[in-house]
Amino acid sequence: MSRQLVLFGLPALNLWTTLEATPSVLAFCERPLQFPNAKPRRAIDFWVKSRDSEEFLIIAKAPALDSDDGGGAMPTELDGIPLRYVSIDEMGPNATELKNWGWIIRDLSAFQRFVPEPLCKEVLATVESGKSIAQLQAELPDQDSSIVKLAVYVLLHRGQVVCNELKTQLLGPSHFIALP
Repeated sequence: MSRQLVLFGLPALNLWTTLEATPSVLAFCERPLQFPNAKPRRAIDFWVKSRDSEEFLIIAKAPALDSDDGGGAMPTELDGIPLRYVSIDEMGPNATELKNWGWIIRDLSAFQRFVPEPLCKEVLATVESGKSIAQLQAELPDQDSSIVKLAVYVLLHRGQVVCNELKTQLLGPSHFIALP
């Protein structure tokens, strides 16, 4: 982010983590504006720009409860930008993936500046048909193993490699990294 982020509640944190973990998301802004004429006042949770579209995201417990007129139909766009309501229930089943991406994002936030781009290219070339993080670290003995792991995280964040185990197992050196 390169700036301080202010989020309100675990659902907003989980949605932000999901946005950070989605390579097609190019930019986003938390709480970009208030719903016009909403009583009580209601903020839009995120504006998101991806490669081919943009949308507003609203975290909703139940759409009828978040209606600006107390029970009417929920708007589907605002200023020509589509509104998407994200149910809190949609974010629950991904607890392991959210925890893993939380670790990756924190590590990248603190240490990404120490990962040289040539190392990222070398790791990408070394992945070939797939390897574990530990195998990649062993195959690049001239590099600090922590920096190799961070290079893997950079590549995951960019979407240049994938790791299906992030959804089901807590992050570790045995995680298998492959080309998409």
